[in-house]
Amino acid sequence: DIREAGFPAGTVNILSGFGEIAGSAISTHMDVDKVAFTGSTSVGQIIMQDAATSNLKRVTLELGGKSPNIIFADADMDAAIAGAHFGLFFNQGQCCCAGSRVFVERSAYDEFLEKSVRAAKERVVGDPFNKGTQQGPQVSQEQFDTVMGFVNSGIHEGARLAAGGGRF
Repeated sequence: DIREAGFPAGTVNILSGFGEIAGSAISTHMDVDKVAFTGSTSVGQIIMQDAATSNLKRVTLELGGKSPNIIFADADMDAAIAGAHFGLFFNQGQCCCAGSRVFVERSAYDEFLEKSVRAAKERVVGDPFNKGTQQGPQVSQEQFDTVMGFVNSGIHEGARLAAGGGRF
């Protein structure tokens, strides 16, 4: 809790809402001195423009995702795989902080790949309202097409598909 951490009232304000309404109001408001945003590059550009044309507020942007997981040979491999899968599959991978890249030390690669593929194949994909489902649908056809574009691009560039890669 912010108050338990000792921040004075009004020092930290966390606002959520749709970007076109809430985000625009925050990034253009003359009394807001700082905006921190995590999300897409295109929205980050809009926020930066709004900040520049209002009161030249300070802006911190974390854009585009692709947060890497780095796994060394001395890692607890089962825990590393569980963490990597959580980082990637959380919210169907539709989160700007999704751990969508994994760097594995060469000597641990085969073990990581074997166990990670097994875990991916065991993942329960389906109706998000069913208790046993671990992965629901993408948020939109556009997002699904984007994901499939990444899969197809990887295959075209020589990647070997070890699990999934298609519509369920």
